[in-house]
Amino acid sequence: MDTFDFSALGTKWSILAFGKTFSDADKKAILDMMETFENRFSRFRDTSEVNAFRNIDPGVYEISEMLFQMLERAEELRKLTNGRFDPGLGLLLEEAGYDPQYRLEPGETERITLSHWNLEGEKLFIDGPIVFDLGGIGKGFCIDEVATLLRTLGFQYFLIDAGGDMYGTEKEDGSPFRIALEWPGKPDTAFGTVELRHQGLAVSDTFRRRWGKWHHILNPKEKSPVEEVIGVSAVAKNAFDADCMTSVLFQLSRKETPQVASILDGHYIVFYSDSTVDVSAHWLGELF
Repeated sequence: MDTFDFSALGTKWSILAFGKTFSDADKKAILDMMETFENRFSRFRDTSEVNAFRNIDPGVYEISEMLFQMLERAEELRKLTNGRFDPGLGLLLEEAGYDPQYRLEPGETERITLSHWNLEGEKLFIDGPIVFDLGGIGKGFCIDEVATLLRTLGFQYFLIDAGGDMYGTEKEDGSPFRIALEWPGKPDTAFGTVELRHQGLAVSDTFRRRWGKWHHILNPKEKSPVEEVIGVSAVAKNAFDADCMTSVLFQLSRKETPQVASILDGHYIVFYSDSTVDVSAHWLGELF
């Protein structure tokens, strides 16, 4: 087994590879791809594509194929949540204090009017200035891009861990990767395990990026932090789908969650603020 550790997208990454070691050229290819992705899609990079519409007139604009792919999925998730999931809330996050300087001091969030966006063909329409925050789905998309690159580089068996969000193939003997899952808000406590075999895992909670009553998961319609759901774990056929599931499940009521497993073709565990938990059918692991 060989391991390659690095930092990107604001978190620590670790790639475990089996049957092949990382050459210097392999590492450079991975780091170059990560730097390119972050430069293009991080809200914290001034020249990124998601910041390109911060000070711009209403209109229809050309966008890259990758941004189109992410916004196309985001448009589906926005419909599924009746507008409660929307990556066009970057300006609201910044006013709440989650800005490039990590000010973490809420301002006048009620004064923020979020511009509307939608896709017209493969172009982007906006009716006013907008900043996209792809944190809810972008990391999963990037993990899958890394998995594709690894296969191109000749890696067959591997596990990508990006701060708890993962993609795993299978081990050389055909067995799955068995992953312990952290209880939301309790980093030293596991609530169960999940088994990954050519699947993605996404985990998120409202504790890691929290300041006062605020955290990084907001309801853009109410301009307030999500309160009913405090943590989500999701497994799907790839990391992007798993990441999308977690983002959606934070924005749905308990009655709405059962439809998600079938619509997004995955499995989930949802932790609520009243100390209850919902588990989808056929969870691929063990609960303690």
